[in-house]
Amino acid sequence: MNGLSRTLLSNEEVERYNRDGFIVPNYKLSSSDVARLQELTIQMVEENPHLRDKFMTSPHVKDWGNQGLKSPRAHEWLDIARHPDILDIVEPLVGPDIILWGTTLFYKRALEGPATPWHRDAAYWPISPLATTSVWIAVFDSVIENGCLRCIPGSHLPKQFGSHIEDDRPEAMFHHIIAEDEVDESLAKDVELEPGQMLVFDVYMTHGARPNVGSRPRAGYALRFMPATSHYDHDSAIPGGDTSRETKALFLVRGVDRCGRNDFRRGHALD
Repeated sequence: MNGLSRTLLSNEEVERYNRDGFIVPNYKLSSSDVARLQELTIQMVEENPHLRDKFMTSPHVKDWGNQGLKSPRAHEWLDIARHPDILDIVEPLVGPDIILWGTTLFYKRALEGPATPWHRDAAYWPISPLATTSVWIAVFDSVIENGCLRCIPGSHLPKQFGSHIEDDRPEAMFHHIIAEDEVDESLAKDVELEPGQMLVFDVYMTHGARPNVGSRPRAGYALRFMPATSHYDHDSAIPGGDTSRETKALFLVRGVDRCGRNDFRRGHALD
């Protein structure tokens, strides 16, 4: 990477992101990048059968976290996460100084994959000021039939966590979810993606997904970026959040740490 960003988002796309809280950029990973991502995903699911239909936290960091996740090719997941084109998409939204603070692989089996409850990511993460852009890359076709992501346009604008409740149903992908009266599902937009396309969305946006009732699996690789003016507080307790956040590995992927308080020593950084 030469440190020079390119313009991969139009002004209209940036305006739409600010207005709606999400966009699908007019960009797709190359066929070789998609093939590598698909290969990595299939291997990850085969090696971690206990986490299929769940979420696999931080595949880009070897031997990290409390899930018992096996990720022998963590460096390749990290390479995708700091792909120069992806950083060029993120930069107009968060600024020139960018920290990758997390990744997640989501996988839902064909015919059996559960629904993803409505939620706002803002409820989970110890970041201050709270500013994060997520990039959800479709590994395979993500369509209505197999449970593509759904977004509620403009739900990010109040910049509020919203009221969340604990849902202890075993079939739920996770259990700290937004209360039903916080969501007007009639406003939801289905976001269908081809492999290599990506949904880019704000940390406050309400989103979820239907169950996978289709004949194909659904998978997405989510990347979490914050401006380096924000602070990831490893020692803060966030209800319903990641229980291994105190060792979360931060990667300065572009620019400098403007905050000056972020701890890049924790976790298993691979740089």
